[in-house]
Amino acid sequence: EMTIPSNWHLAGLPDYTGTVTFRRTFRLDALPEGKRATLRFLGVDYRARVWLNDILLGTHEGYFQPFGFDATPALRSGENELVVEVDSPQDPVEIWPHAKTLIKGIFGHHDCRPGSWDPEHGQDCNTGGIWNDVELVWHSPTYIECVRVAPILLEDGSARLRLTCRLASPGNCQAELRLRFAPANFEGPSLETARPVSLTTGTQEVVVVQRVEEPALWWPWDQGDQPLYTAEATLVVDGQVVDVARERFGIRQIEINDIWEFRINGRRFFPRGTNIIPTQWLSEYDVEMIGTDVQLLLQANVNFVRVHAHVNRDELYAACDEAGILVWQDFALQWSYEESDDLYQRAAGQLADMIDWLYNHPSIVVWCCHNEPSVNRHTLDPLLAQVAREADSTRYVDIASDFHYHPYPGWYHGHYTEFCQLPRAPFVSEFGAQALPDVETLRQMFTPGELWPPDWNKWAWRDFQYDQTFNVAGVEMGESIEEFVANSQAYQSRLLQYAIEHYRAAKYAPITGLFQFMFVECWPSITWAVVDYFRRPKSGYEALKRAYQPVLPAILPVREVWQRGDPHRDIEYAIVVVNDLPRGFERVTVCTWVLDSAGNRLAEQEVCLDLPPDSATPCPHRHHDEGPRCPLPAGALLGDYTIGASVHSAEGKLLGENTWTVEVVAGPHK
Repeated sequence: EMTIPSNWHLAGLPDYTGTVTFRRTFRLDALPEGKRATLRFLGVDYRARVWLNDILLGTHEGYFQPFGFDATPALRSGENELVVEVDSPQDPVEIWPHAKTLIKGIFGHHDCRPGSWDPEHGQDCNTGGIWNDVELVWHSPTYIECVRVAPILLEDGSARLRLTCRLASPGNCQAELRLRFAPANFEGPSLETARPVSLTTGTQEVVVVQRVEEPALWWPWDQGDQPLYTAEATLVVDGQVVDVARERFGIRQIEINDIWEFRINGRRFFPRGTNIIPTQWLSEYDVEMIGTDVQLLLQANVNFVRVHAHVNRDELYAACDEAGILVWQDFALQWSYEESDDLYQRAAGQLADMIDWLYNHPSIVVWCCHNEPSVNRHTLDPLLAQVAREADSTRYVDIASDFHYHPYPGWYHGHYTEFCQLPRAPFVSEFGAQALPDVETLRQMFTPGELWPPDWNKWAWRDFQYDQTFNVAGVEMGESIEEFVANSQAYQSRLLQYAIEHYRAAKYAPITGLFQFMFVECWPSITWAVVDYFRRPKSGYEALKRAYQPVLPAILPVREVWQRGDPHRDIEYAIVVVNDLPRGFERVTVCTWVLDSAGNRLAEQEVCLDLPPDSATPCPHRHHDEGPRCPLPAGALLGDYTIGASVHSAEGKLLGENTWTVEVVAGPHK
């Protein structure tokens, strides 16, 4: 027996690849007269064949889409038997990973999943199963299949809603479609309209346009409120209500230009983003777990998430709608796939399914067709972009999040201080470094013999990158696992803070947005995440939170190491005050200081300046234009010095604060 919904890896079949047949009997005392029944599956990974009472209802491919079959002819009074054959295969080793055939994104191939990208183990811990609910839905033969709402903002401040209803009918008939638009989470007026429709056999779409004089606009959390509306469609035939459908939506408009400047509702804003893969097994990602992640995102000052190379469950997008977190939605393609018409056709169909299913979520503002393509870059991806633009003209379509958006100084090459050169400007959708999770988490992942000294093969299976950790980042292991964790997390924290502050200080000159990689670990592993699988934050989480403050005094050090006793070499740094909020602040006080290794406060200064909305303002030194300094005489203490900065409003309210450490060393004459 297996509890449904579940991914079978979590429910008694760990690391199983292949076919599982599920059987379930249920009783119906009577069949409702004049009704049809749809057997609806909200998520099956990966292929499904469905029989009811030995009658094949249909087949389906794709891990994320809801799908259903007409069950009416197969149902009977009394006992019924449902059989679902689920096939979750692996791609053969002869073609994996460079010519994959399964459209599973990071669930089929990624450096953050079990086995990483190892040829032998990279498809371990299969994600197959009936991972979401199964429903038997009774409805009229004439019914509403779906409702989509597309808002358009007009120059006079009003909005037009273009509502598309997909209706199904067994024959020709006259009907009435009644529509009601009402506030879902705020107080406000409702709008109602109705129109006659002539239905024909099969399915057809009916489009209705409704004007909203004073729309309540949906904003990301740092720009405004998140009012949501309910669109209620009622289908009436012969004076009888035959079906009612309801969808939540928001009124907002997104624009992104050629240099990746983002505007929402006509207002420019700056994305402070992250990439997210919440779990490898979607059945476990329940409302409580989603709520935890959303709170962690908000507390880290993140206003935009990229759902990285996979499609998640509907509850995540609904939570982002309510929280005001924007979503960049990737399609489930990661790296390389088979070059064939069959693959193209299946990918195009599943992409269209994704857009149709998620269409009404106001938080989603970008569709991205492929992450880091190679052989498919100029073949498959243009087709997918065309499909996406035809399916949805209201959102931005990115043909691919390609390598030229993804700088990794300090991890795959070079040194993290190369971020001061703003690599991959103007827009960055990945950057970061790995860090070990806390010791408590590591002890849940490894046996004592695997943990210390490390069994590098076991660590590699859990995604640890040895070469980059030691030979690029230069992380020191130390004498214990505790020291190794501290050193690893400190390195990730420093890289993230340095990169983010330099990017944000160059706001719109030329940087237009950034997405750190990544937020949470999707299984017990060692990755680029700042929160581990058990939702224990690493030190990098605090660095991200600090560097993503909406009002940030960014500290830009000239050097990492300073020598005392050189009259021409003071500690030098620049302060740029970044304001991502839509309001400005007059006469703010910017205070800067340096603490020596004993905590003595040195070189303190205050400067008053105005902060325009959505801006980055350099902070001058009160005596010269080069920025603040701290002299280092021959007797200065050695060790770590802390540069500090704070911003207070004219009323004395703290708007943002920051610190950065540099090292002071002795010269050749001590």
